[in-house]
Amino acid sequence: MTIPFEYSMLTLMTLFYLFAWLPASIGKVRSYGKGWAASNREPIKDKELLPWAGRTDRAYNNLKEYYPGFAVVIILLGTTGRFDESTSIAAAIYVLMRLGHFAFYSLGSVYGRAICYLTSMVANVFLLIKLF
Repeated sequence: MTIPFEYSMLTLMTLFYLFAWLPASIGKVRSYGKGWAASNREPIKDKELLPWAGRTDRAYNNLKEYYPGFAVVIILLGTTGRFDESTSIAAAIYVLMRLGHFAFYSLGSVYGRAICYLTSMVANVFLLIKLF
């Protein structure tokens, strides 16, 4: 029995989601110290997050906001038997663009981030439309 490609993309996206917090956490430790990481994480006066760490933190927050929509649409498409070649392509585009979005956001590339974000949203809306 083989798993549908779309579920493989969901699995890949889930694995990424589960570990995408790591770069921001490393940046927070480097910015605020190990003691802060082991604390209740109260804001530290006059200390700012390193720029790259702030970007990875915002990229992860964006991922947390958009991952559930992708997960739900893939699960609904699968349970209603609506997977086809176009949903496979759209799921792959979504995952690749979300990975690219995280990378470009982390590197500070506004244009790369914007292109990846918009393309991933178009792919997700396409998948949503396939439900109807």
